[in-house]
Amino acid sequence: MNKPGLIALLLAAATQFPAHAADLPASADCVKPALPFLLDELPAEIQRLLGRGTAGVGGLADRDEAFNATDAIGHGSAPMSRFRWAGQGDDCYAVTLERGGFAHYVETLILRRGEGGWRIVATRAPAPDEMGMPERTTVATATK
Repeated sequence: MNKPGLIALLLAAATQFPAHAADLPASADCVKPALPFLLDELPAEIQRLLGRGTAGVGGLADRDEAFNATDAIGHGSAPMSRFRWAGQGDDCYAVTLERGGFAHYVETLILRRGEGGWRIVATRAPAPDEMGMPERTTVATATK
């Protein structure tokens, strides 16, 4: 990938999700989400928003599916994110995802329904009980 293409990709990724907030206001966080969900149990609109059904960089793998955990983007179509856990609170969902790339990390997205449908209102570090564990640790590898 050329340098301008990489910069465009990084800018697109940075603007897709709100900035991480260390101390979220109570109105933005999903307080005490319960009832753990599987990815396919989330509303279809949320699954699409998170990238389910999309291949490559913007895609989302389920917890037992291969994903690209590295920063090497090859010719494969493995998603760069993997579902770990989800819980539903009052009018909200907290969804924990594992993100592949140079800065491989885990984050929890807070989603709320607005006039235009579900949207990501904040991100934060996952609470210990929101980490979830992948069914297996399959990682896709870039191939030519």
